[in-house]
Parts: sequence; structure tokens; C-alpha cells
Amino acid sequence: MPGLTRSRPLPRRCYVVCTEVPPGVVGGLGRYAERMLPALRDLGVPVEVFGAVGRRLPARTERDGGLTLHLLPTPGQPGPSPAAHPPEAAYPPQAGFAREAARPQGVLRPLVRVAGLLAFNVRVAARILRGGRSGAVVAVHDWMGCLAGILCRLLGRMPVVFHVHTCEHNTAPGARRTAVTAGITALEDAQARLADLIVVPSASMRDQLVARGWPPGRMRVVPHGFEDPELVRLAGLSPADRDRLRARVRARYLPGGAGRLVVFAGRLAPHKGAHTLIRAVPSLLRDGDELRVVLIGSGDRAEVTRLIEREGVAGHVVADCRFLDPPEVFAHFLAADVCAFPSTYEPFGLVAIEAMALGRPVVVGPGYSPEVAGDGAVRCRTGSPEELAAALSRCLDDPGHAAGLARRGAAHVRARYSWARTAESTLAAYAEVAR
Repeated sequence: MPGLTRSRPLPRRCYVVCTEVPPGVVGGLGRYAERMLPALRDLGVPVEVFGAVGRRLPARTERDGGLTLHLLPTPGQPGPSPAAHPPEAAYPPQAGFAREAARPQGVLRPLVRVAGLLAFNVRVAARILRGGRSGAVVAVHDWMGCLAGILCRLLGRMPVVFHVHTCEHNTAPGARRTAVTAGITALEDAQARLADLIVVPSASMRDQLVARGWPPGRMRVVPHGFEDPELVRLAGLSPADRDRLRARVRARYLPGGAGRLVVFAGRLAPHKGAHTLIRAVPSLLRDGDELRVVLIGSGDRAEVTRLIEREGVAGHVVADCRFLDPPEVFAHFLAADVCAFPSTYEPFGLVAIEAMALGRPVVVGPGYSPEVAGDGAVRCRTGSPEELAAALSRCLDDPGHAAGLARRGAAHVRARYSWARTAESTLAAYAEVAR
């Protein structure tokens, strides 16, 4: 990366505060850390990461070349979820706080998690402040590391970069404002005022935060990468192997594998669009035609079941309400005639990028930033079932349109996104503030 080193000196060390790190990958933040941290390490700057693990796990430090990972036991922090693939950028720690705080019986759990995160942040700040400060940058990921960033900025005068991956707790349509979410918002605002730079994954998220009063001059848009090893492997399959995999998955849902298959992946929360997709199904049905809409992801099973029954589409919608591991999720994308991600709030939307990378036609909701999917996906302008049904119908009924969309999507992803590029842009942001 010679251009970067000529323009600005690189930081001597990066301290990264990211509560969810491997092996405890349970959400989008963990998936980001899993891919991003090694890419950052490979650019030659020592990276020291502080992550939170369940309190039953021992504290430990792991080293891999220039990457040092400190795992600190933290009350209320979920443990690792083996082979879990939470479909896209849901960031369960934030969503979980909001949901639990909204229920009377869930008051104790979020309080334990808040107390645990406070203790985690204080411990992390103390360790960073005892370490080398000269030429170092502190990178804070989401509100869960804000207190550590604030303490390092105020007590150590260290440069801080605030990575904001989502503001789902107060920005997503229908988000409920509670005492916990109000506290999270205040913490974010305080960190935003003190941060030297704020990094977000899309232009739409930047615009939302600027409208909230955050400083536009200190905002940087750095998109995420997409390359998962299994996804790359599947994308490189021969046509014959791809057809065999598609046939295996389709046979689970369609008699003899014949018919039309629509796949959704994401939490079954209203703003992710699963409910809109269910309501769109009656408009997709044709006499004598087999149609299956498969919903991959966890959520309120009872609410989804009631909606499926109310719409009269029980024979056409499959909702397992569970996570699948990455190979199975990607295999479902490959098997689909069209993938649907009709979110009304989506800071980046990695699942859509993954499906596009696999050469599948994709329809996304109005929550996607226009530049994220570009011309490689159909972006609905509203969250209405009617518009979604029309977009899906065209993909299902017009093979030429679907094939062209798939080609443009794959080309868009490969030209625009990679973890190596994300790491380079991130390090360039750190170099701006290193001193």
C-alpha cells in the first residue's frame, strides 16, 4: 500500500475495542471482526484487540503474528454459537438490549449486560492507557465500546476512531424508545462529539447520522468486504457441481425440485422485511404452479406463524425460525430463483452482497443505501407488499431480466467490495488521526 505510506505516516499500533470477536461470533459485528482484523493485521500495523466473552469462559490472550486478541470474561455476554450464521448485520447485542428492555420480565438481563459492559470498558481503557500511547489509535466499534473510547480520549488524549455499524435500536422503523435505548443514544452522541473520525459502512447511514447532528466533516464511508471462504468456493463451482447443489436444496422444498423458489435470510424482525414478504406471497401465486418462499433466520415464531395463516399461504412459506451455518445459507442462495431482502432499515446489508456475489438475482428493500447494491439488484422504493411482489414476479417470470440482473450484481460486488480494500481504507482513516 505505497500510496498510503507516502501520504501519511501509519499508526504505530491500533487498539481495537470490539465486544464480539471470534470465536464468539453470534452476529454481524462478529462476522465483521472475523474477516476484518486479519486483513488489517496483514497491512503491517500491530493490532491489539479487546473482546468480551461469557463470564464462564477463562480470560486469555491469543497471538497471531501482529494480531493480539485479548478475551475478557464479561457478565451478560453471550457465549460462542458454533456454526451459527446469523444472516446479516443484525448485531444481536444491540437488538437484544432493545427487545429485552421493552419487556417487564426482561429487565434484569439487560441490566446485567449493561453492568458487564461498563466493567469491560473500564478494564479495557485501563489496559490501553497503561500501554504505549505514542502513535497509537483507538478504534471503537459500536456503542458497546464507547465508554472505553471516551476514557482514552479524555484521560489519555489518544486519537479515537468511532466505527458505527448500526443504530438499529433507535433508527429502524418501529424501534421503541426505552430507558436503555435512550442511554445508548446518549453514549453514542458523546462518543461522536469526542471522536477524531467516525467510520460508517454506507452513504445512507452517514446521511442519517448527519441529520442527527453528528459532524459531517469527520465522517468517512468505508464499505465492508464480502469474501467468506465458503462463498468463494461455491462461487467457483463448475456449472455441473452448481446444478447438483441447487437440485439438492430445491428438492427439500419443491416436488422434484420443480417450481419457483424465493429465499430470504435475516432476523424475522419487522424492519428486516420478512413480514412484508409473507404479505406479498398471495400476489405471486399462480394456478397449478409450485412456489416456495423460504425464510432463514431466527425471530418470533408465533408471530410469523400467525401472519402466514392469516395470509393463507401456509403451503407456500417455510419458516424454520433458526440459523443455518454459512455453507447452507449460501447453498440456499444458489438454489433460489430470486433472493429477497426487503429491509426498511439496513446500514449495509451483507446478505444481499453475498447473494449477488454468487450470481443470484436479488431484490432489496428501501432501507438499503442505493450505492450498496447499485444496478446489481432491484431496490424497492417503498416497503409495500405490492411493490415487492411486482419486483419478485418480474425476476421469476422473465429469465432474461433475472440473468442480466445476476450478472450485473456479481460484477458490481467484485468491482466494489473486498476485505483487503476495506482494511486499506480503514487504515487510511487511522493514519489521518495518528499522532
